[in-house]
Parts: sequence; C-alpha cells; structure tokens
Amino acid sequence: MVQTVASDAQLAFPWRECVQGFFLRYPNPQASHVLSVDVVARRIEERAPPEPGPLPRLVLCTSRLILKSGSLPSWVPRNSRQEPTSSQLERSEVAQSADAPRVMSIWTRNLDHTSVLAVTEALTLREDGASTQMHIDADVRSGVSFRLLRRRIEKFGHKRYLSHMESSRHGLIWAILRIAPHLVHPPQPPAPQPTPQRL
Repeated sequence: MVQTVASDAQLAFPWRECVQGFFLRYPNPQASHVLSVDVVARRIEERAPPEPGPLPRLVLCTSRLILKSGSLPSWVPRNSRQEPTSSQLERSEVAQSADAPRVMSIWTRNLDHTSVLAVTEALTLREDGASTQMHIDADVRSGVSFRLLRRRIEKFGHKRYLSHMESSRHGLIWAILRIAPHLVHPPQPPAPQPTPQRL
C-alpha cells in the first residue's frame, strides 16, 4: 500500500536566501550521510509568462546527482539489499517573474533499489513577502511482489522519510544562516506536522 506524505511550513527567511541555501545545503551537520553532490546539467530557459506580457519568463533548470550512504534493514532479502549507497536524481527549476511571487520547484527520486523501495519527493519554495512558503509532497512505494513484505518495506521507508524530513529542514536553515549571517536566527514557526496518507 503506497505511503504518501504532505507537509507545509513557513520559513522566516527571504526567498532568495532560501534558494541559495538549498543549492549550498551540502555538506551540513544534519547530513553526514551525503557523500557527494554533482551538477550534471544546468541551463536557462525562456518560457512564456503565466499571463500575456512583453517579456518571457526566465527559468534556471538544474539537474544534480546526490550520492548517499545507507542500506535497507537486515530483514530485507539479501539479494535485494544490493550496495550500501544510494544515488538520487534532483531536478530543480527556479522561476523569476517581475509581477508574481518567485518559485523554486524541486523533484527528487532515488535511482537504485527502486524495485525494492522507491521514494519520490516534490518540494516547492514560494516567495511570500519577507518569508518563504515550503510545501512537500512525497510518495513511498515498493515493487516487491510478496504483499506482506512489500507493506513492511513501505512502512519502513515512510518512517525513515519522516525522520529525515525535519533534519533536512534544519540543514537548510543551517545553510541559509551560513551564507546570510546577518539574518541572525529569526524565530521559526513550530515544526511542520506531516500528514501521512494511504492510497
């Protein structure tokens, strides 16, 4: 049974610093499991604005490969555990618009172990005055044919994702404050409460 998560949070930082912090968030003390981050493609695209206007919208498109350490639990069949590292593909788009809130959209998914456990995440950073709205949708699923094992793997992946979600948020804030120390430590709202869902 597919496990999904939806989460909303308000970051008390300007959108520009949040975008810079996202690109520079590794390494950070909350992500010792991240081994490397490589940019594999980057380009600027011209797209039509949401509403008819004289100027096209510029979008920065980036693809990065992220290598992480970690493995599946011991109760997963040995032939499914494979390597103790995992690669993730991260695709992002940063949209600049003069007459609308600026938005950064990020999509992340793992590239290996996908027949055992596949995790996809869609994250949005939207400009909201002097702060930034963060929205996350995540999907955790397993392709293992044996139903009971599949459900156990999905529950494991869902639990692990929830435990990493808050540390990822703290890692982003750490990166923002490192590149913009003048922001000091603005008060943050309570941690977002994810809403688990089942399909």
